[in-house]
Amino acid sequence: MRTISHFLTDKTFLKKVFAYLEMHHEVLTVIVDKEGRIDPLEGWESREHPEKKFFPIAFDEDIGGVRCSAETQALLEAAEPHIQLSLDALHRLLEKALVMQQSMDEMLRLSDQLHFLFGLANKLAGVQDPEKYCRLVLQEIGRAINADAAFVYTRGKKSQQWKIPYRLPIQDIDALDKDPVLLSGSDGKTVIVTLQNGMSAVVTPIQEKEEQIGRMVFLRKPDRSVFSAYDKKFVSIINSIISPTMETLVLYHSLHVLYLNTVKALAAAIDAKDAYTHGHSFRVAKYSVAIGRKLKISDEELPDLEIAAYMHDLGKIGVSESVLAKPGKLSAAEFEEIKKHPLLTNKILEPIHLPDFIVNATLQHHERLDGRGYPFGLKGDEISLFAKIIAVADVFDALTSARPYRDAMTVENALTIICHGKDTEFDRKVVHAFFSALRDNVTDHDLAGVYADLKFMRLEQMNQFLEKLTQRLIGDQAELNTKSLTSSRQHECPESRSSSL
Repeated sequence: MRTISHFLTDKTFLKKVFAYLEMHHEVLTVIVDKEGRIDPLEGWESREHPEKKFFPIAFDEDIGGVRCSAETQALLEAAEPHIQLSLDALHRLLEKALVMQQSMDEMLRLSDQLHFLFGLANKLAGVQDPEKYCRLVLQEIGRAINADAAFVYTRGKKSQQWKIPYRLPIQDIDALDKDPVLLSGSDGKTVIVTLQNGMSAVVTPIQEKEEQIGRMVFLRKPDRSVFSAYDKKFVSIINSIISPTMETLVLYHSLHVLYLNTVKALAAAIDAKDAYTHGHSFRVAKYSVAIGRKLKISDEELPDLEIAAYMHDLGKIGVSESVLAKPGKLSAAEFEEIKKHPLLTNKILEPIHLPDFIVNATLQHHERLDGRGYPFGLKGDEISLFAKIIAVADVFDALTSARPYRDAMTVENALTIICHGKDTEFDRKVVHAFFSALRDNVTDHDLAGVYADLKFMRLEQMNQFLEKLTQRLIGDQAELNTKSLTSSRQHECPESRSSSL
């Protein structure tokens, strides 16, 4: 049976409460299940005094509670207000743990959808034959929801009919499609029904514009469990893409849009944990794409950069809200917790099997050129280009956004800080590209939606300011190149070094 300890990954607070009650009120405390059996707490000795009282914990399910004991009834009664106060705090902690678990479960479900959409989009790329397209869709969705069989029954142009089976003899389609439950229609919605032969079915309409031109049906045998609400929702999401058209190129485009929208939904869920970071991932993605264009990243790779930028902070779902929204300076322990979020992002994305260059960008965006970043302490070219781009975009948005501990910085101050971080924290070429993108903000549609909300010292002199920073970058690079060339020549000709001494 599950108890309090099953819902708390960190038992530190629980042990502190128990130690407080023992030290100050001579009360021993143990965790018990709903049957009254002790659930041992690792690293804590389970002891009890003669006088005992059970205190239940209110929760979504019966998880028992704690049993407190003292040498005398008087001691136990005197400590009860303090016990209740401690249990109130523990209850709030359990509620937060439950919300966190629910969020993680939803994240995993969204990750499954992402994985499926990404794989389906790749498999459908270049497919132009409608029948081949339908077979692939049936096969992939059928596998995803563990269907025994499936079929598409639809009419095409000039009354052409398509009967496409999956794990089903084609001659069985007519009989199944004439089932009264299917003929009754579903009002254009995805539904779960039970056919006359006892099979469970997920039925989703295929529509072209406003007209229903057929249906997709996924089947399970009568001896198996019926389809779940999640199966229906999953099929409905896919159907919302494939129903509008049977043209593969349009389908592929729609898949990518939904894929990106799902990524945006994931990012928005993370940003929503903290009111101060609302829209952060959206802005980081916009800045990153603008930088990518200046660095001549191809049109084929830019969507991948955008996706990586949207997902760069997914791991913050596993970071305590009290740490994320703390108004003051973080303690060393709190900063260590923050530093785990790239690894948590990697853990969330691992089942999706995204390309390495997308995953590495999210994993490495807090690395520094000088090796003082995290989580791996990578240096220079060990860090991917996408990660270097997101690093600049991420820091710029953090500096120019309000936080609990400070107001938003002006663009000028933020850019000056980023310029000072060149060659140590940030890649010089990426910084240069960002300055160039900001100068072109009037014509750059990627930045049009975020540029107007930024704070400036003197907006009318922004381009001149950017030009000065750019010249500083160029000047510093020229000086660095000269020093490097001199050092190289001296290394090749030792006599020249000795003659200069």
